[in-house]
Amino acid sequence: MKTRTRWYRRLLWLTGIGCLWLNVLDDPPLRTGAYVQEVTDVAATVAKITADPKRLHLTVMDGDGEVVASAHSSPRRRHALRAEGLQPGRTYSYALAARDGGEEHGTFQTSPKPGDDQAPVKFAFVGDSGDQAWWVWLQKTPIMHLPSRMHWLPPKWAVRTVGAAMAAYQPDFALHLGDVIYPKGLHAHYSSGYFRPFGELIRHAPMYVVVGNHDVMNAAGQQVLANFHLPTNPVTGDERCFSFARGPVRIIALDCNTSITNGPYKPDHPTHQFLMRELARCTEPWIVVASHYPIRSASRQGHNGPLQSVLLPELERHQVSLYLSGHDHCYQRFGPNERWPVPMVVSGGGGKRLYAIKEDPRVQLGAESLHKAYHWCGAEISGGVFRVVARDVAGVVLDTFELALPTGEQLLRLRATNPARAARIEAL
Repeated sequence: MKTRTRWYRRLLWLTGIGCLWLNVLDDPPLRTGAYVQEVTDVAATVAKITADPKRLHLTVMDGDGEVVASAHSSPRRRHALRAEGLQPGRTYSYALAARDGGEEHGTFQTSPKPGDDQAPVKFAFVGDSGDQAWWVWLQKTPIMHLPSRMHWLPPKWAVRTVGAAMAAYQPDFALHLGDVIYPKGLHAHYSSGYFRPFGELIRHAPMYVVVGNHDVMNAAGQQVLANFHLPTNPVTGDERCFSFARGPVRIIALDCNTSITNGPYKPDHPTHQFLMRELARCTEPWIVVASHYPIRSASRQGHNGPLQSVLLPELERHQVSLYLSGHDHCYQRFGPNERWPVPMVVSGGGGKRLYAIKEDPRVQLGAESLHKAYHWCGAEISGGVFRVVARDVAGVVLDTFELALPTGEQLLRLRATNPARAARIEAL
């Protein structure tokens, strides 16, 4: 009888302990530190997501510590406070305070005055970073819920290392090339996959996000649109595609996911219509087009037929300076060379499991640099010089290249289609 009782007691203990590892609770609420969003020459947005509804107050100071702008929000969880009336090309500090206590500090730099092509610009880019640590899959269990909620457990090593390296680079802004959060872009995974590993970077510089395929796997990407405050466009009416200029460079971000149209990327795709509108009207000397999908790739995903036949000819015709993408988890560069006049960079080594490079010389045709490595890229523009450096997480340089502005016959062709851009290039 005593033996039976002892075994019943042991069974109850095992059952109780086992229940602590069952996913029976809700996910911890998403909460973030202060993060900078869209910044222009005269305004900036500072955002924050709180675990509970709160009132927040934003104060912006100039270099002398004088208050130059302020804003406040009503009780809510998602806050996006806009400071206006700022001066171009200035560094500002800010304080974001809750009415019930607590204050966070950061900085940002406004864009140069529009048309100032001599202003230096420095930005970083990477894609496919949103990998998850093992404990994320247990954050709804009683035993792991509190540590997850209180941010006691570390994000994935590769993601936080990339985030720290980009923060140390101190860019004016950063560009994420898609697949911000794996596996399905859920709110519950944004803390460990994005806001914590990139927290120091985005406290001082805006991260502009291109929509990837994993970002739209749940609710058609509503999470990524809710967590970021990006420029809108009149073609799609939302932030899935956007365009902004900083000094001599314009960034055009495209959502090339075919879920928008339930069909392949074609000339009538709304993203392509947006691109054509932007290429026709933008006059910046340097133009960077970014989407999640590579046009060419010597890795797992391979070349993208619709983008090669529809998108690439337009990039070449409008003499785009650089095409950026992610999707394949490695670093690749095709061009600039005679075969590929528009250089194409695949930067998908932000933290998710890496993909191998194919050895077939046919898929490597025109490739200048191929690396299976966690990495990030930095770009620096100074007048007529545009230099890009790719570094792995140990700081080793994987690739370096410089871009050239159109000259000679190229400039003559550009003057016929976009005289305003040609004039700005000639002035450099």
